[in-house]
Amino acid sequence: MKKAIFLVAAALAASASLSAVELHNTTHETPVHIAFKKQADAAQYKGSDYTNAVRVERGISLEEAFEIAKNDSNIDYFFYTKGWSMVLEFPPDVVFDSAKDPLRLVTRNRYIYDAGGLGEGYCRIFHHGDVVFFKEEGMWLGTAPGLADVYTKVKD
Repeated sequence: MKKAIFLVAAALAASASLSAVELHNTTHETPVHIAFKKQADAAQYKGSDYTNAVRVERGISLEEAFEIAKNDSNIDYFFYTKGWSMVLEFPPDVVFDSAKDPLRLVTRNRYIYDAGGLGEGYCRIFHHGDVVFFKEEGMWLGTAPGLADVYTKVKD
């Protein structure tokens, strides 16, 4: 989509400071509307290898996540971390392969299970405002009550 944005700024002659800023958007194409379907309390399953992840952003707003997803045709869905912290530990039967972690989401760490027990091992840790964007192939969702929501692009 071609956009031409013109910035018109008037400076005060005496002080050379910026006095006014106007933005003019002269788009001549019909805007494309992209909708999203929300699946509350869900995230990519912890047992998934995340090879369908295409991008990660840390500490952004939900509105920023929508803009990123709208403008990238490689993104089909994303999860937004709404809780304070979400730790997705590797299940015992899953082996970590660093070659399948191009976004460097995996760390080896100690963590506390929801029930209060201690754990240690490979995991993915997300904090409020962290977002992982995915392509559809490989979609495998799990529950994340109070921690994350999944947003999927609605295709016409």
